[in-house]
Amino acid sequence: MLAIAYRNLIERPTGLVDGLNRSQRDAFAQSGRRSRRQVQRAAAESLLGDLLELVAEGPLSHWQVIRNQDGKPMLVSSDGQNPIEVSLSHSGALALVGISDLGEIGVDLEFRTPGRSISEIAAFAFGPQERRTVESAGLSAFYRIWTLREALAKARGIGFPMLADGRDYFAQAPKTGTWQSEIDGRRWLFSSGELPGDYAFAVAIALRSAFDADCASDLIPRQLVR
Repeated sequence: MLAIAYRNLIERPTGLVDGLNRSQRDAFAQSGRRSRRQVQRAAAESLLGDLLELVAEGPLSHWQVIRNQDGKPMLVSSDGQNPIEVSLSHSGALALVGISDLGEIGVDLEFRTPGRSISEIAAFAFGPQERRTVESAGLSAFYRIWTLREALAKARGIGFPMLADGRDYFAQAPKTGTWQSEIDGRRWLFSSGELPGDYAFAVAIALRSAFDADCASDLIPRQLVR
C-alpha cells in the first residue's frame, strides 16, 4: 500500500473548513500563526481519515493511531495486523499526508517563501556540498534539499537533530522525480517535486523489500477532494 494526497484549504475548503464562505476563508488565510496551525493540523488529520478510507476500504475508526517515543505516528488495525506507516505535513494553504506499508515513510511540504534567508539556514543545517548546490542553484535547490532532509528525518523518527546535522544527503538529488539511494546501510526510496501554488514536496520511504518501478506514479501526491 502506498498513497499520498494533498488538499488546498483555501481554494477547495474541506474537512474542518468545509462550507466556509469567501470572507471566512479570507479570515482563515489572514489569521495568526497559532490559529492557522491548529486548523492545518486538524485538516491534515481529516485528510488522513479520508485517504485511509479510500485505499484501505474502511473508516479511520477501524484503526488506532499510535506514536513512538519520538512522536512518529503509525496506524494499527483493530486485529493488530499489518501496521501502516503514516506521515503528515502542512504549510500555508496545503495539507499533505502519506501512508504506506512498504516501510517507514516521511513526507514534507513547504511553501517557497520569497526573501527567506536560505543561505543562513543552509549554512546552519546542510552539508558542505548541499550548501554549494544552494549557492549555485538558489531557492528551488534550497527547498528541494530542505524538504528531502525533513522527509528523511521524519521517516527515521529523528526530527530536528537529523534535519540540521550538517551532513550531505541530497547535493546530487534530481530536480524532480523518483529515485533510490542507500543511506547508512538502508535502502531508501525518494520523490520530490512541486505542487500548485509554489510549494515544494518530498517523500522518503525506508524500503523493506524491492520496489516495483511501475508504482512510481503513486509517489506523486494527488489532490483529494470529497
